[in-house]
Amino acid sequence: MRLSSSLSRGQIERIAFAAVVTIAPILLCGFMFGFDIPLASAKFWANPKNDMIAMTAAYEAYVRQPWTFPVTMVSGLQPEPFSIVFSDSIPWLAILLKASGLGPYFNPLGLFLLISYPLQAWGMIALLRSLGVKSRAALLLGAGLALLTPAWIARQFGHIALSGHWIVLWALALSVSSARFGLTGKRVAAFAGLAALATGIHAYHLVPVAACFGAALLSELAQQRGDAWKRVPLAAVAVLTAVAASAFLLGYAEGVGGTGGADALGLYSMNLLGPVWPQASNLLGQHWNGSWFDQTLAPNGQYFEGYQYQGAGFLLLLVVTVGLLVKDLVSGRRPEIGFWTRWTPLILAMLGLSSWAVGWIVYAGPAHLFDIPKPSGKLAEALSVFRAHGRFFWAPGYLLLAIGVNWVSRLQRPLGLGLLAALLLVQAYDTSPLRQGVRATFAEPDKVAVPAGMLTSPAIRNRPWVFRPTYFCSLNYGDIRVISQMALVATRTGGTLNTFATARATDTTPCDVVDPEVTKDAAPGDRRMTIVLSDGRLEGGFLQPVAKRADCYRFARGVICGRDLSGLEGLTPVAPGELGRAREPILSIRLDQPPRSPALVSGWSVLDPGGKGIWTVGHKAVFQLDAPANMGPGGFVIDVTAIGFSDQPIRPQHVTLYTEGRALGSHEVESSIFDKYRFTVPADVAKPGQTMVFTFDLPDARSARPDTRVLGIGVQEIKVLQ
Repeated sequence: MRLSSSLSRGQIERIAFAAVVTIAPILLCGFMFGFDIPLASAKFWANPKNDMIAMTAAYEAYVRQPWTFPVTMVSGLQPEPFSIVFSDSIPWLAILLKASGLGPYFNPLGLFLLISYPLQAWGMIALLRSLGVKSRAALLLGAGLALLTPAWIARQFGHIALSGHWIVLWALALSVSSARFGLTGKRVAAFAGLAALATGIHAYHLVPVAACFGAALLSELAQQRGDAWKRVPLAAVAVLTAVAASAFLLGYAEGVGGTGGADALGLYSMNLLGPVWPQASNLLGQHWNGSWFDQTLAPNGQYFEGYQYQGAGFLLLLVVTVGLLVKDLVSGRRPEIGFWTRWTPLILAMLGLSSWAVGWIVYAGPAHLFDIPKPSGKLAEALSVFRAHGRFFWAPGYLLLAIGVNWVSRLQRPLGLGLLAALLLVQAYDTSPLRQGVRATFAEPDKVAVPAGMLTSPAIRNRPWVFRPTYFCSLNYGDIRVISQMALVATRTGGTLNTFATARATDTTPCDVVDPEVTKDAAPGDRRMTIVLSDGRLEGGFLQPVAKRADCYRFARGVICGRDLSGLEGLTPVAPGELGRAREPILSIRLDQPPRSPALVSGWSVLDPGGKGIWTVGHKAVFQLDAPANMGPGGFVIDVTAIGFSDQPIRPQHVTLYTEGRALGSHEVESSIFDKYRFTVPADVAKPGQTMVFTFDLPDARSARPDTRVLGIGVQEIKVLQ
């Protein structure tokens, strides 16, 4: 018998509806990230970007280790084991993959992204149904709007566990259903399950879940439903028990560090105008520039952590909804009897989340309005667990979206559905820069900042990696990135670490304390590698404690000291004493202040007003200087303090320095900060006491409108040292 004859028309429509709601978001996910994104073998996971480096490293270490209790514990990444709760590695999913034996084949971040796309659509459908929307077409259009919510797309730049907005949507659906039809045992069980799920995905989801559950409890009491005074306490105990049991099982007590206290509150808050102030809006030309979006607002962290722009389609929907509401009020229509009793708890919960999202430091657009006195002591420490509290507007935003879809869907069918479809198209167009940015982020793995030899050499396997300074003591973003990348290499090569990026700072040793072992050459049999990140310096500073060691090697961002490192690609040996306090230069040419130095021969611009250096112009830049008359047998060195020019996307400048037809060395000059780069002039090329001509070769020099100059590097200072 054919399938069509065994199923009714209604069943076929339900199956087709479910297929569209599930398959269409999966196709969108594939468009965004590639269909292989859940697999550990996907190209991106070879060297992921930003916080995803640490999330992936912790997960990979976790699945390779034996089970312990709590079941989320991972060892070897810090002096003490910690729970992967604090590395945002999506604990429930990590546990499931490890228990099933599929851990090595999947990346939990990519798998969670794939799961979240259809669940986002189903979550909005559940919320719309709880509000009374029955039209499948309206449900589909509402699901589409949920998939185009800017705050949800923005989380996909790297905070993958926070892409679980569907948890918030299901919590809202349960709260609305409970207010309308009662807090039944099934709904209490669903709240408990949702709270437990949120505990093992990301704790930030617990706050809106708690607000929705609290509103359901109060609504039950306010409406005086039968035995409410008995059911409400039992329901509260059930949900709290689910959270407490999950937290215990997941090791929330293992790896807790400082939260920042009052200083952290208000750091990442929502701008008062955040929901309506355009951010990454295609309609206003706020295009993706390779790192973020043009012409966006960024006071007080609002540009990302407090990102709450709702999109033009949503805002137009809100205008239409308000218009329909005003029309009803003018025509004399009033809320149904019991409306305020039923809905006041949920309204107050959403107002509370919105107020908390704005927090203690209040901005309206670029204007700083006022500060609210912050709590102190233990209360501040507890509240600052949620220091990025701008995220708490997600639930109110989704509820407003669902209410708007509900109101418009009540219009006559062609008009209501046509209007929703038009608003969906506006939202899709307006949010396209966000999708472009996310796609660009995942298009390629991060550029590797680890010396090439450390990625492949057997000499690196199964060794302890000792970092100084540690992750939470590092002062430089580039150094922090290197620590994270090296941590991933260490986990993949069987190494151990003394520091690791987690949600809470757990370093207990003061940053200025130096372990005496760091200052000594590694003894025979000592497999430790000491990695010193230099904070952009070539001598002194963090390098001072290892200055007398004879087993150290330079790389781009510092030195690595230890045995069996000779000959590794990307490492250059340094002599004892070379890393000591900065030597006085024989000659210093400052280019960040007038008058223009006569050492600049050709290929140089002029000092821009307020500039910190002079740009090279074109693909060659020539300068001259006098070689030291009394140089040693090793020649001399030239230190260049420079920054690379870049249009979008941001990328470094490849620079090679030549003299007498001889290449003296090459560097990738970063485009984010001024840093120091060293070139060695060997004795067989140097001309003691004579003027020498040097040429920067700048193959990546380029221009960016409206400036038509072809710029390479901005040079702040050139030093000559023995």
